[in-house]
Amino acid sequence: MANSSELKAEALDYVKQKIAGCFGSDDGIFAGHQTDEDRAKGLRQFAANKGLSLDEVSGVAMDYMQQKGYIRDHIDEQMPEIRKFFKKKIS
Repeated sequence: MANSSELKAEALDYVKQKIAGCFGSDDGIFAGHQTDEDRAKGLRQFAANKGLSLDEVSGVAMDYMQQKGYIRDHIDEQMPEIRKFFKKKIS
């Protein structure tokens, strides 16, 4: 049986696998299109159900954008929106 830290690690891995689907493939905007928003809502509910923190999920989003090579200005624009979106269900 997995302990709570293993379960949290598995949940974070799942978020890492799915976060890309929450961004526009051409514009890199978080939940800017209906399908991206729908995936983001599902991921937000998953994060809430698994007890992930806002900082953990925001960190995954930040890492994703940095790995994609998005410019600092774009990341700085997106992060407040990402935190606002996830804050509706997690803290």
